[in-house]
Amino acid sequence: MEKTFGDKKLTISTMSAKDLKCAKEYTDFINDLIAEGAKLSINVKQNMKGQTAWLETTLKEVKNKEKVFLIARDGKRIAGNTSFHSFSFSENHIADMGIAIAREYRSAGLGEYLVAEIMRLAKKELKPTPKFFQLEVYENNAPAIALYKKMGFKIVAKLPKQIQWKSKLIGTYIMMRQVK
Repeated sequence: MEKTFGDKKLTISTMSAKDLKCAKEYTDFINDLIAEGAKLSINVKQNMKGQTAWLETTLKEVKNKEKVFLIARDGKRIAGNTSFHSFSFSENHIADMGIAIAREYRSAGLGEYLVAEIMRLAKKELKPTPKFFQLEVYENNAPAIALYKKMGFKIVAKLPKQIQWKSKLIGTYIMMRQVK
């Protein structure tokens, strides 16, 4: 599906076997975010071998209905992605979200669109269907926290000094919302 955000026309799609051929695009995307110092849990540059293995694992999880994954592309360049992954065993009623958006695609509505779409897809595709959506966000990531609150998430816990970011220990919030 094509959608315009700001002045950029992006293609939004679910992860598929075609993505196995896109390890370089995924590697470039994550490494650009790491170089920027984006507020992600990953902070070590990735290589093609690692990204290929990650793609294979992620695709298997998607096929097994354990994960849903959306990618936003500007041509061949990845502009952003988001996913929900089901926890297992006694926590399988909770799906955990991750999202990353390249700097030049932020503040144009892409994040809000991807969060809404991934929640819709998770309700439809994940097995078992989640009862709660959960995410973890840096306590100093005000734009993301505002977006998640707008999307119905509430802060349920604070984990102090959880993340090392720019040589400092930063707390994170756990945010949740009930699936409706």
